[in-house]
Amino acid sequence: MNYLGDAFPADTCLFADTFPEDTVYKIMGQELTITQHFGANLGVAAPVWEAALHLCHYFEEHRMEWRGKRVIELGAGTGVVGIVAARLGADVTLTDLPTTVPQLQDNIWANMPSSGWPSSPPAALPLRWGRDQRKFPSDWDLVLGADIVYLPETYPLLMDTLVHLCKNKAQLYLASKMRSEHETPRFFEEVLPGRFQVQLAHRDHHHNINIYRAALDKEH
Repeated sequence: MNYLGDAFPADTCLFADTFPEDTVYKIMGQELTITQHFGANLGVAAPVWEAALHLCHYFEEHRMEWRGKRVIELGAGTGVVGIVAARLGADVTLTDLPTTVPQLQDNIWANMPSSGWPSSPPAALPLRWGRDQRKFPSDWDLVLGADIVYLPETYPLLMDTLVHLCKNKAQLYLASKMRSEHETPRFFEEVLPGRFQVQLAHRDHHHNINIYRAALDKEH
């Protein structure tokens, strides 16, 4: 998906004060080695969050068809969700803040299938919510996010971004730890329904993780 422009080049100095940790995940029939760069530079973008793994398992259980789908992931962090989708044939763009792009690139390179990517290689691009979304098209099939709803001050920016990306009938999937102290339930019960038709697709009571499926409500 190179028409979006080249991703930021990997900047190894971003990892100078971090320590990497490699973890192998077996998801949707794929084996991934994901590097997490723990340290101050990446903060919450460094780890693989439970919600990302729950979203992958949800897609596996529902036998999501990826081949030929155009997919964008917001707040991708390590890229685990989007990389699995790309290995299964989706045309994927992974996005996060500029400082996270090198980690995404590292994980893309480390997880290229031996036979090559079945579609185009995943792109890793910076996307700051509420600022950069119009640099991206609105013709996605799927818009994904895992544990990106936890800062109330970002909710209006996230909504602006979601509305733009989902203009042309994209299906939105958001997996989230339901943190009441961060007003996460309010986002899904009040904020998101203000512009989207929202459905609770899955609830894991033990881990307090919900998965929502949504589509832009053209009547709002």
